[in-house]
Amino acid sequence: MQPKPKRPTGVTVLAILDILGGLAGLGAGALLIGIAALASSSLASQYPGISSISGIASILYALGALALIIGIVSIVVAIGFLGGKGWAWTLGIVVGVINIIASLVETAIGFYSNIIGIIFPIIIIYYLMRPHVKAFFGKGPAMAAGMQPPPMMSSMPMGSAPMGSMGMTCKNCGASIPAGATRCPSCGANL
Repeated sequence: MQPKPKRPTGVTVLAILDILGGLAGLGAGALLIGIAALASSSLASQYPGISSISGIASILYALGALALIIGIVSIVVAIGFLGGKGWAWTLGIVVGVINIIASLVETAIGFYSNIIGIIFPIIIIYYLMRPHVKAFFGKGPAMAAGMQPPPMMSSMPMGSAPMGSMGMTCKNCGASIPAGATRCPSCGANL
């Protein structure tokens, strides 16, 4: 089993943004539910003839619950991002597509300021589709640092040392030899 690739910096940034968004969602949800509870209990008892207060309170309860759910999901996704979980990558792509569609609908309705809401999810999806990011989440082939194709052995003349990543490899000890060296820096053998 290959070791897990190092977490890309952009994934850490996305996780931090998700944590902050999740905390904001939790705070907004709690605030909306608190306002709904206050409106339904104290105002309804003071003004029993106003039936619209209970309707408004119900809407605030629903919006508060939705904000709480979104906040919890954001924090869970952030934890998945930090751990490089494949489900977090998939959820990040799905949420990005949903955000693009929602922003397009809002823009079509007339909320033209939501055009920016289209740009950020596109950038996030593009970033999550990068090969090194996909490899971190286990959604693509692992890319080792400094990956190079294997040296071509068939074209080597007999008696010469095979080429390494820095130049040549010593035929005695296998150490890398800088290009242009006449002796192995490790064992001192002539090349």
